[in-house]
Amino acid sequence: MERSTLFQKFGQVVEAGRVIFREGEPGDTMYIIQSGRVKITKRVNNVEKILMVLGKGDFFGEMALIRQTPRSATATAVDTCELLAFNRDGFLSMISKNSNIAMNIIEKLCLRLERADNLIRDLAKRDIKSLVLTTLNDLRKTVKPKEGSGIVALNYPETINNIALQINASPKEVEEEIERLINSGFIKKEKNFLQIVDPVELERLAGYFKR
Repeated sequence: MERSTLFQKFGQVVEAGRVIFREGEPGDTMYIIQSGRVKITKRVNNVEKILMVLGKGDFFGEMALIRQTPRSATATAVDTCELLAFNRDGFLSMISKNSNIAMNIIEKLCLRLERADNLIRDLAKRDIKSLVLTTLNDLRKTVKPKEGSGIVALNYPETINNIALQINASPKEVEEEIERLINSGFIKKEKNFLQIVDPVELERLAGYFKR
């Protein structure tokens, strides 16, 4: 089944900033992203933590579909997104007719398990540097670059506090690591903003520490 046919049957457009579903809600639909990005968050001790930012080809909401349980996290459109939305019957019908999509889903599930394993290992080590890097990289993916420059700018105090809450560290510890990253040259501080001037390098370092 071609993409255009799939989108005609299962497609929907979600505007940037819209919540697709919330943690704790009942759910019977999973989604595959055709374009745009979706942020997956979860509240832990009354703090909203970013679990992942998904892009084209990624999927989400599968746990509620397969296990028929309430949503375990909140999904929010970062950009205007094109999504394929499947209920249980639609999903089974789709994968039975397209083995490539089924294999893609299995592969991505394996990658998520690997990512979760790496995160657990990082948390066990309590390596502040790796935790700050990976969390900062996740945060920059939720902000659109400035037009013309391609630079992502994050509010400095908010970013420090957000990272500290997410990795259960003190703001001072996070700020010390951020200052080291600033000295490295691929991020910089301009007034009250943290600018990611080399997102490729940040992505590379974050990927290295997730191994």
